[in-house]
Amino acid sequence: MRFLFLGLIIILLTLSCDSFVEGYEVSPTKPIDIQIENSLSSAEAFTVYVQSDILARLTSTIVQQVTFADRSNLVFGQYNILGEDLNDLWGENAYAGALKDLRNILEEAQRKSHPTYSGIAKVLIAFNLGLLTDVFGDIPYSEGLSDLNLNPKYDSQKEIYSEIFQLLDKAVNDLRKDDIISSSDNDFIYHGNKEQWLKFAIALKIRYLNHLSNLEEYNPNEILSLLKIGFQSNLDDAEIIFYDVRSQSNPWAQFLDQRQGYIQLDGYMFDLMRRNNDPRIDLYGEDGFYMKATSPITLITYTEIKFIESEVLYKEGRIDEAKNALFDAVNANMQKIGVTQTQIDDYKATLNLSLQTILEEKYVALYSHPEAWTDWRRTGYPILKPNTNSVLPEGELPRRLPYPESEERLNRNVPKLTFEESLLKKMWWDVN
Repeated sequence: MRFLFLGLIIILLTLSCDSFVEGYEVSPTKPIDIQIENSLSSAEAFTVYVQSDILARLTSTIVQQVTFADRSNLVFGQYNILGEDLNDLWGENAYAGALKDLRNILEEAQRKSHPTYSGIAKVLIAFNLGLLTDVFGDIPYSEGLSDLNLNPKYDSQKEIYSEIFQLLDKAVNDLRKDDIISSSDNDFIYHGNKEQWLKFAIALKIRYLNHLSNLEEYNPNEILSLLKIGFQSNLDDAEIIFYDVRSQSNPWAQFLDQRQGYIQLDGYMFDLMRRNNDPRIDLYGEDGFYMKATSPITLITYTEIKFIESEVLYKEGRIDEAKNALFDAVNANMQKIGVTQTQIDDYKATLNLSLQTILEEKYVALYSHPEAWTDWRRTGYPILKPNTNSVLPEGELPRRLPYPESEERLNRNVPKLTFEESLLKKMWWDVN
């Protein structure tokens, strides 16, 4: 589904950057003088929709944070997910949208010696690659951003992860150099604050290092070291704020408004919250923190980082520190969405430390975020049972999504998978 906010962003960019748009339409392979600031706005808008459009709805359904309840969307609850459902995510929003904008920003920033913009572009490229590879596995990147190659090869997920870490390390180096953003108005995420972008890069590296927790490449000491210089409070969260205007409102709010009755805000997560007397449950409805027109889309948060810290410390046997990090994570999430401190303290007093508790609390805090699906695949928590009438073999939930139909039709290098493989073949890091 193409939401109106994204369309509005592109219209505004067209009006403010005519030479770029006209040149792009005439010859997409011709070098052009890009206005980096406007391209950054476009890249950030596309990035938000890579995460929060169809991907967020599908992953939230898979991990039973929401339930598709009506009409054509019922098939998603049966895991009957087809490549045609992912065409816009892959083409319009990711490759032809965010990644192309970011490639252009990176080239222009390097040409004009703007290390801050170069660093920001690398952070957002890494973020988009992370989203895509954790959904599809092998994806095009080394040849995937060329306008001249219509059949780019697929890089392995292990290679993509290596590239993500390299991009983030280079971004940190760029963002530590003397430079400024010329216009903070065009940066929807941090409004030109490069110190925040530096923390964003570090937070992403923590996330993706932790994805390797079941592999020999896993390095808990590196994660613990990075935690000291990454996010330190909710004020560091990477997010985009929306407005109470239909064309500029939160994507979830737009979907719930335009497709009334398609989704029920119910499922295993809500059952878990009811069992635990979780005070957040009243804030998780359509008028709550996550689904209102003005609700932010969070890309990565201090809350997530504290849950990762708790998990790492728990596995290292540092139990007291793990419990403190768990409490900090719950506290941060509940404060962010508006739970009173008395309710928070009462709830924390009910928590018994275990890996399952850490991951279940993280699952609730990551409501509507694709990262909850990654955690389930990586750890097995929360413990989920497949929906009834599933098209998959008994006991199975999706562990990946199918390559887009458009990619299968146009790129001869797309990996060939059966229907079941397109939903069940595990990620490189998924050895749970």
